[in-house]
Amino acid sequence: MLDCGTVRREYAVRLVVVSGALLLADLFFAPWYDKVYVIGYEVTRTAVEPPQGWLAVLAFLATAALLVEVVFSRISTSGLPEVAVPWVRIQLVQAAAVFVLVLLKLAVTGEYAWGSWIGVVLAGAFAYGVWAAAGRPTLADWRG
Repeated sequence: MLDCGTVRREYAVRLVVVSGALLLADLFFAPWYDKVYVIGYEVTRTAVEPPQGWLAVLAFLATAALLVEVVFSRISTSGLPEVAVPWVRIQLVQAAAVFVLVLLKLAVTGEYAWGSWIGVVLAGAFAYGVWAAAGRPTLADWRG
């Protein structure tokens, strides 16, 4: 008999992988800023370009690292190495950091293109998926 919690976690892991891969593509390739000048000259920039491109680079690296952790834990027979802090906490902090970095990147300037809005949605889905895959922990679970 299948456990509903196991099925939910499996779908959450799939959400993490799909939204994470799409977020990586969005940060690197999709236009985040679009500015048209009076003479008809248009400037389009991705998330990793100025202004504040370092925020997107950090979000990109954290997303890629979390995806590697998830995939490695799935295909490895031994799992992830033992560390002082549980991997679930590390992954939750990484996902929250990605979401905050994407929100900060969005907040730094105007003239948003479609990639910025999709990036925020993908970062939110990514963070939610990590939280759901972790078993939907509460703040009380972090104590002790």
